[in-house]
Amino acid sequence: MKRLTFFLVFVIGISAFGVYGQTKNDDIIKLLRISGSDKMAEQVFDAMMLQFQQSGLGIPNRFWDRFREKINFDDLIYAIVPIYSKHYTHDEIKQLIRFYESPLGKRLVEVTPQLTQESMAIGQKWGEQLGQDIVNELIREGYIGN
Repeated sequence: MKRLTFFLVFVIGISAFGVYGQTKNDDIIKLLRISGSDKMAEQVFDAMMLQFQQSGLGIPNRFWDRFREKINFDDLIYAIVPIYSKHYTHDEIKQLIRFYESPLGKRLVEVTPQLTQESMAIGQKWGEQLGQDIVNELIREGYIGN
C-alpha cells in the first residue's frame, strides 16, 4: 500500500510539475515559445533578409540561404530571458503562460504574425511618406536644394 501511495504521489507530482518548468528561466523560455516570440524573431529576420536580397547588391540567393541556416534563434531566446526575469516575477510569468494557453492567448499567437506583416507594410509606406514630407519641408524652408 505504501508503494502504491508513493507511486500515485510521484505520478501526480510529475504531472503537475509538467505544467511549469523547474525554474523561472525555464518558464520564461516556455512563455517566449508559446507566445510566438521565437517565431516572431524569425519573421522579422526573414523580412530583413528579403530586403537585403532585393537591395540590388548582386549577392546570390544561395549566400542568404546558407547564412539563414546558420542562425540559431534559440540563442536570441536565451539572451532575452534575463530581461523578462528582471521585469516579471515568477508568478507573473506563470500567469502569462496560463493566458497564452487559453483560447484567447492561442488566438493572439495565431493572428500576430499576420498582424505584424500587415502592420510592417503600412509602417513602411507611412515612413516613406513621412520621409518625403520631411524632404519637402526642408526644401520649402531652404535647408536643402531641389
